[in-house]
Amino acid sequence: MKDIILVLNAEGRYLKVAPTNPTLLYKPTEELIGKTLHEVFATAQADTFLGYIRDALATQQTVNTEYSLTIGEQEVWFAGSISPISTDSVILVARDITDQKLAREALQQRKADLEQQFAERTAALIASNDQLVAEVAERTLAEKALRAAKDQLQAILEAVPGIVSWISSDLKYLGVNRQLAENFNMPQEAFIGRDIGFLEASSEFNQLVKELFASPQRDVYREVDAQVNGINRNYLIVARKYDQDRAAFTIGIDITERQQALEAQRQAEANYQSIFENAIEGIFQTAPDGHYLSVNPALARIYSYDSPEVLMANITNIQEQLYLNPNRRDIFSLLLQENDLVVDFESQIRRKDGSITWISENARAVRDDQDNLLYYEGTVEDITKRKQAEEALQRANEELETRVEERTAALKQLNHQLGVEIVERQKIEAELRALFAAMTDIIAVFDDQGRYLKIISTNSELLYGSATKSIGKTVYEVLPPMQAQLFASHIQQALTTGQTVSVEYSLPIQHKEMAIHKNQEAGLIFRLQAKSQKPKLGEIWFAANASPMPGNRVIWVARDITERKLAEEAMRQAEEKYRSIFENAICGIFQTTVDGRYLSVNSSLARMYGYSSPEEMMEYLTDIQKQLYVNPNRRNELVAILERDGAVSNFEYQVYRKDGSIIWSCGNTRAVRDTKGNILHYEGTVEDITMRKQAEEALRVEQAKSEGLLLSILPQMIAEQLKQDQSAIAEQFEEATILFADIVGFTPLSSSMPPTELVALLNQIFSRFDRLTQKYGLEKIKTIGDAYMAVGGLPMPKPNHPEAIAEMALEMQREITRFTWNNSQSFKLRIGINTGPVVAGVIGVTKFIYDLWGDAVNVASRMESQGGPGRIQVTAATYERLQHKYWFEKRGEIEVKGKGKMVTYWLIDRTPD
Repeated sequence: MKDIILVLNAEGRYLKVAPTNPTLLYKPTEELIGKTLHEVFATAQADTFLGYIRDALATQQTVNTEYSLTIGEQEVWFAGSISPISTDSVILVARDITDQKLAREALQQRKADLEQQFAERTAALIASNDQLVAEVAERTLAEKALRAAKDQLQAILEAVPGIVSWISSDLKYLGVNRQLAENFNMPQEAFIGRDIGFLEASSEFNQLVKELFASPQRDVYREVDAQVNGINRNYLIVARKYDQDRAAFTIGIDITERQQALEAQRQAEANYQSIFENAIEGIFQTAPDGHYLSVNPALARIYSYDSPEVLMANITNIQEQLYLNPNRRDIFSLLLQENDLVVDFESQIRRKDGSITWISENARAVRDDQDNLLYYEGTVEDITKRKQAEEALQRANEELETRVEERTAALKQLNHQLGVEIVERQKIEAELRALFAAMTDIIAVFDDQGRYLKIISTNSELLYGSATKSIGKTVYEVLPPMQAQLFASHIQQALTTGQTVSVEYSLPIQHKEMAIHKNQEAGLIFRLQAKSQKPKLGEIWFAANASPMPGNRVIWVARDITERKLAEEAMRQAEEKYRSIFENAICGIFQTTVDGRYLSVNSSLARMYGYSSPEEMMEYLTDIQKQLYVNPNRRNELVAILERDGAVSNFEYQVYRKDGSIIWSCGNTRAVRDTKGNILHYEGTVEDITMRKQAEEALRVEQAKSEGLLLSILPQMIAEQLKQDQSAIAEQFEEATILFADIVGFTPLSSSMPPTELVALLNQIFSRFDRLTQKYGLEKIKTIGDAYMAVGGLPMPKPNHPEAIAEMALEMQREITRFTWNNSQSFKLRIGINTGPVVAGVIGVTKFIYDLWGDAVNVASRMESQGGPGRIQVTAATYERLQHKYWFEKRGEIEVKGKGKMVTYWLIDRTPD
């Protein structure tokens, strides 16, 4: 191919050189890239070329020219078209027309000679037919030369790295190059004479050609889409009219991959923007003086603003306008200044609508290279519901503790009340004994008819009526009917049996009320009640003995027992209340001896431990420590605390139920002591917390599984951040060292190896590499096919990350030689390394990985792809950091895609210490 294609900017600097035919270049490609025309050509020629470039950029039209260059010792003529491709760059397509030029000059010279001969020999020409034949023969030779030039043009078109066609003004193909025909699996001749739309591949291309012929423009370029064999491709089309605008010449360059790369970049930017815009948590940047630099919609919603713009316009002083307690902002800023990082900083803020809400902030301080504070950035989470749940839980715990304390206090009160009542009863009994000793009883003598014969009383107030008025009257005449019947029956019983009869009864004061009769001999109780319309003023209780006397008489000795009866009634009510609490409590209640035997248990505790009744449990469990506790030492610990502190709360332990199963218990126990401080027994309550413990254990196991899985795919620090924050994680690292390694020749090997063996082999190799990353404290990023990627210096900063990567690369080269294929050939690695700034993080919610982005990553990949088998290629940035500790071989300048010329080095080995 004799064409050359160059891209230059407005200053005449070479940007790109197509690798078509280097023999046609004035200088080698590497001596042209980056240099200007004045650095390559003589001033006059450089000025001429630069004038063409500026004319094309100024008019945005193609400039055509012919020029010659001396290449070697031969003058070569070119036909060049300079077309603008942007506002500051042009594409130069130059075709070798030396043969055509020579043929044309020869033809012109011959034409001049013929015209001269025609003028000189007009008469002779008519007469000399032989001479005419000779001249026609010469003309035929010229035509053959022209056809040769056309053949050369066809050869050029076949070699152009793109699709080429020439089209007539009636939109029909005049011809196409081989690549265009092969793209559509058709012979070249099948295109000739057919409408340009017959392929139905690109309506945009058809429209471009139509517009070109319909406009006065000589040329045009445009990006178009086309369907090639069912696949959508993108082309840059350059078209130019010729032959007095009766035909056009088009060249198409496939830019699909470039478009895909641009689309991928756009999508990545869109993904980041989507994360920022759609994150559930608030994201912000604030200045140190307390105003917002940027916020996302989630933060605006948390603070009840309609949009981020409204929030930033209204909140100009975060400390005073936002924080309920402005001092919290001072603490927040102080922590960031001291530590550059704040995690889970909780505060209350005032929303736009005036409501108060809780937030949790995670933030970091962003500084420049001189460590000056630039701004704060971080995330905000609305934790109001969590705080409310915590407060509700706290209230529930406090309420539970209060209830336990109330129940414990009630038990204490009941015990105290029982003790008081027992003391009171003892006091009453002592007083009664004193009364008996002092003969304060009422003594009466009755005949067999119940007639009062004699009345003796030391306390006349206890008499129902006047003693003198009652003598000679029967009990029916003196007492209320109920009491009179009570007296008469007991008088008859004493006379009939000849034995003393005891009875307790009450007499109303001022009116008739009630009598209760207890026959101690027969064990019968009679409740006799008479209603009265008068107000009740009180009653007095008596205990009497009716003893037979000679003469068919009975002596009735009665003692006032009113206070004793009141004490007994109060004790009975207290015992009923305590028994009701004891039997109906939801939690277990117990009393045990110091040596570990139950004194009492309630039904709830018996059911809790699998027994049918408290009696069965107390009969079966005779040694609590050995029979009940799964770990007997826990009983010892409980006793030690009780002896030291007197009480223990929320003491957890495992016990055996009757059926042998094990449950968890939580107890509150106190030691009951006598007046001298000696422990009498232990008492308290028990709760079954088995379900809670099982739930806690299940949660712990699941958390352990989740953390293990997370740590297998993410760095530990990143995993910890992700557990606290489900949104995207991204962090800028000013310096990291990236390694790419590729197994040379593995792709063709994979087509001949069974998939299972292929995966097993890769697993062995990459497992060796994984161990190396752990050995040198590096982070594996991912594997792509037979390629391996690792990085040093993140997520935890590592000062010697270039050295660690270098050590791993050298050891990887040694490790790969342990693996062979075809039973003899060792695998080889191609490794590339670069050092520079990167962004690292996790994005997405499914199948996420920890990944890297940045120009440094792309350059490291280029170092690998443009390296050599068994070699380690590093950039100048990495070389500068390692040159004093390692041996290097300078490779020199190489052309790196997207970067231009770069100086690289081969890493050989570590220098001796």
